[in-house]
Amino acid sequence: MSIRWRNRITVIVFLAAFFVLGIIANVTWNEPLSFTGTMVFSALFIMWSASVRSRVIHVRERRYFTLLGSFMLLWMIERAVKFSFFLQNEWLGRHLWYGYYIPILLMPLISLMIALSIGKTDNEALNAKLKLLYIPDILLIAGFLTNDWHQLAFRFRPGFDNWVDDYTHGVLYYLALVWIIALVLAALIYIVRFSSVNAGKKRGIIPLAVIIVSLMGVAVYNLTDFRHTRMLNVPELFCFCVVAFWEACLQTGLIPSNTGYDLLFKHSHLAAKITDNGGNTVYEAAAQKQPNAHYIEHRNRISGGEVVWLEDVTLIKQQKEELELANLRLSRRAELQEKENALKEERTQLAEQRRIYDRLNASLCAQTEHIHRLVSEAEENEAVRKSNMLWMCVIGAYIKRKTNLILLAEKHENLALSELNLAYKESLTYLSKAGVSCKIGAMPEVEVPAGFLLFAYDELETLIERKMPAIEAVDICITEKESGILFDIKIDETPLTFAIDKGVKG
Repeated sequence: MSIRWRNRITVIVFLAAFFVLGIIANVTWNEPLSFTGTMVFSALFIMWSASVRSRVIHVRERRYFTLLGSFMLLWMIERAVKFSFFLQNEWLGRHLWYGYYIPILLMPLISLMIALSIGKTDNEALNAKLKLLYIPDILLIAGFLTNDWHQLAFRFRPGFDNWVDDYTHGVLYYLALVWIIALVLAALIYIVRFSSVNAGKKRGIIPLAVIIVSLMGVAVYNLTDFRHTRMLNVPELFCFCVVAFWEACLQTGLIPSNTGYDLLFKHSHLAAKITDNGGNTVYEAAAQKQPNAHYIEHRNRISGGEVVWLEDVTLIKQQKEELELANLRLSRRAELQEKENALKEERTQLAEQRRIYDRLNASLCAQTEHIHRLVSEAEENEAVRKSNMLWMCVIGAYIKRKTNLILLAEKHENLALSELNLAYKESLTYLSKAGVSCKIGAMPEVEVPAGFLLFAYDELETLIERKMPAIEAVDICITEKESGILFDIKIDETPLTFAIDKGVKG
């Protein structure tokens, strides 16, 4: 059986108990059974109050419902004490009767406070001015409790003779009646307006119907004068109307309650079910598996059984496939980009190599042609072959060292003077093999612009090639002065002098 139907059956049994006990109490009408019936009614009100406290969500509404149940219980106790213990004490019996109007006046006001709390959270306080509504209630209650002094609520014969049956209503009674009706109408109007705006018009009709039926019951009560024809007395009838009205609000959902979870589960978008310990399905959501969809089954142990639900991962799977496809495309694109970058780098390197080669070719073109001439002469004339071979070695040494200096100059802006020293010594080594007297002094350990090294090497080579093959001696002296590096070269009697300024940068 669902939780919702279980609650409805509980309410039906509760209402049936009211009528059955009312009929029994009024048909038999004896003091012990009347007291017993009152106690049973009190137990019903306590049970209803406890049920509401377990169902209502908001704290403020729970407190007001507890007050309602407390006032109902107070009324039952006052009546039971009056008729069971103080029938012979007229003064106490009469004041217990006046005390009926404490719950009669306060229950409508508490009902209005509950109505005004509907739709508000616990953090939303009610208007502070509503506390002024307690003032008329307090004044009216004080008026009823002091009726023996002024008799503005009930007028009796002198000496309160036959006060139980022979009395008339005064102006205070009618003021209280108007005040109660005003509070009930205010609560009803607010609930109907709230339901039409927020909860649907159909929900507001049910509490309205309860009020109409309650008013009809009050009319029937007032039109029937014989005690044994009345199914319920005033306390039961009044409390029954209050309980029926608020139970209608709870059952229709106007007041949020901890019920209907079975319907919430049933209409959930999840494909889920709850089973007992034996694996039997207790609750099952209406959502079903969709064709061509992908699900993951989840299980979780709960008290008394297990909850099983299916998680739809179709969208996740589609997104995963799309992500994998995108990653594949990106990896292919990255691979193509890597190859393209490698190709560009290779082209750049080739272009750089071609540029350096063109520079070397342009720079060493004259020496290459000179070697070709020497080879041609050696082939034509055996007498100069050995001499030409030695001079070709001299030029080859220049080509080798010049190439090395050019490659170093491509990478470095400044070069150590020792690089030029190595180039000079290698050239002089081959000159010595050709029978030339060569001499070179120590070089300073400094760095100079790479272009000056190339210039200094070219100057020596140019002078050597001009003097070949009649060179007898080469003397190189390089000294460091305050102003710069001084080159003093002499080939035979031909001097070659130049300097590198220290302040010049490459």
